[in-house]
Amino acid sequence: MSADIRRPPEGTDVGAPPRPPLREPAFRTLWLGDLAARSAHQITAFGLPLLVVTLLAGSGTQVGLVGAAQFVPVLAFSLLVGTWTARSSLRWILVTGNAARGVVLFGIGALAATDRLVFTTLLVGAFLIGSAAVLHDIGSQVTAPRLLDGDRLVAGNGLLQATTSVTQMAGPAAAGFIVQSAGASWAAVVTGALFCAAAMAMATLPARALRPATDRGDAPTIRAGLAYVWRSRPIRDLCVQSALFNLHEQAFATVFLVYGVRTLGLSGGLIGLVIGLGSVGALVGSLVAGRVGARLHLGRALTVSITVAALGLLLVPGLAAAGTATVLLGAGFVINGAALAVYNVLAVTVRQQVPPPVLLGAVTASYRIAAFGSLPVGALLGGVLADLAGATTAVWVVAVSLTVSSLLLYASPLRRAAQLSEVRALADTTTRKERSIRHGD
Repeated sequence: MSADIRRPPEGTDVGAPPRPPLREPAFRTLWLGDLAARSAHQITAFGLPLLVVTLLAGSGTQVGLVGAAQFVPVLAFSLLVGTWTARSSLRWILVTGNAARGVVLFGIGALAATDRLVFTTLLVGAFLIGSAAVLHDIGSQVTAPRLLDGDRLVAGNGLLQATTSVTQMAGPAAAGFIVQSAGASWAAVVTGALFCAAAMAMATLPARALRPATDRGDAPTIRAGLAYVWRSRPIRDLCVQSALFNLHEQAFATVFLVYGVRTLGLSGGLIGLVIGLGSVGALVGSLVAGRVGARLHLGRALTVSITVAALGLLLVPGLAAAGTATVLLGAGFVINGAALAVYNVLAVTVRQQVPPPVLLGAVTASYRIAAFGSLPVGALLGGVLADLAGATTAVWVVAVSLTVSSLLLYASPLRRAAQLSEVRALADTTTRKERSIRHGD
């Protein structure tokens, strides 16, 4: 186990059990800042499209464009931001990513208050907010392993994943409540203030721990990050598995909307409730993974959890076919959410601990491109399949295909790695082998 833990901070009793992550002042500050940023992000993701409908009386296409504008920067800028994290202060990246979003929302609020907000301005604002979000998302993932050691990093990632789950549950409801009770302008101002609070928290992080990992002249290139992901077998297998799972899960979410309304006769509210139960499962799963994740057989836990997550969604059409009460359909989403949270916590920990520190940002960005890039493809494929085959057939096809694709890690040597030290050794071995083959050694 000692090979997986970085040198403890000065004054730490090496023989004592590791302190909980929230007792580390720097990580506690990161977590509080992330909580504020994630809360504001979820409110914004739901609130900006809501403004198109309620304030601008826009069309469905315009609603979709504003939603997409917040997502496109993930694909456009992640690789670039990943290289910045090696040659720039992580504290500066986190402060900028949150302060910029706050300023843009203050501007949207001012325009809304003076009846000068138009769709084009809102669309540009959504794109700018999405661009700044890339800074926070990659910066926070690179920052966490600078503040916590191996075992505590698993617990810390569990807390960060739990934050995401809670804000995903509460964000849409909070956005609707604020817009309805305070109006569009004040909703933008309140959300902007949350982002600014996150920026202020990030500004107090220790500068020494978050200084650039390398000199500007030695910073890794985008190509170096992509090459490492491809050559390192554990990272590559996790990346492919995550991309396939996200593609199928987004396809399932699209198909289930059609299936729920047209086949099961559910209302939009009931569909939202059933799917939303997955966030409850994710909260539980992330907290459990944070507590016991460091004691699990790492490869086995990754392999089993992603398969259980797939089986949870396969359970949904099975329960529906058996005539189960509507609310019980949520059991499948709860299982999916809990198991997927365990997988995510452990996969993020591997991705943070295995690459060389100087490549961490570039590797994180490359991984996110693959994982997020499959989402719109999955949504499109799900919609087309529902039209061609019908909703009932489509929901079964996607669920079965997801379950089959979740077995990928069973063919990976990663499943035999019990600890992070073994994953690192596997990554080093496969990386050297790839280089030897490439150079003809």
